[in-house]
Amino acid sequence: GATMQNLPIRQVITSFAGLRAHEDGHEFILGECPDAPGFFDCAGIESPGLSSAPAIGEYTAQLLQEKLSLAENTDFVGTRTGILDPKTLSREDYNALIARDPAYGRIICRCEQVTEGEIVDAIHRVPGARSLDGVKRRTRAGMGRCQAGFCSPRVMAILARELGVDEAEITKSGGHSQLLTGYPKEGTK
Repeated sequence: GATMQNLPIRQVITSFAGLRAHEDGHEFILGECPDAPGFFDCAGIESPGLSSAPAIGEYTAQLLQEKLSLAENTDFVGTRTGILDPKTLSREDYNALIARDPAYGRIICRCEQVTEGEIVDAIHRVPGARSLDGVKRRTRAGMGRCQAGFCSPRVMAILARELGVDEAEITKSGGHSQLLTGYPKEGTK
């Protein structure tokens, strides 16, 4: 490339670009909008945005609590058990897991070695995965070298089966991001 000599393009899996709103005064805009009651802004976040995020969250939660008279949920569970990663098990424990649930023996994502059992777990937990990206964020299926080129049809089939919907309803990232618009030869004579 022009700015980096010998950039190994063949090793690039994917790339991202993003835009952030810039506040002219270089200040964070935090609080309820005067012209939109009930709407709270967290804008103009630049460096050190990442390190400021916890404090911004606490501050905004306090503003919301005051505005809405919120009460603490004493039954709230702030942690959850992670999805089992069979790669962390000993060979004996992994074989026992497969004997109990054969889905953990079926590799769906070759690149990241994600099993059907992990994907099913990701779908049925709270909050459960409902899209390809939801499965990807929870299990890494689709994050490997092929960027879901191999595993996405199989993940879609598992999502459809487990959610009891048609594969055409499965989305990449929710909303209207369906990957299928129909089936081959549908409507032809």
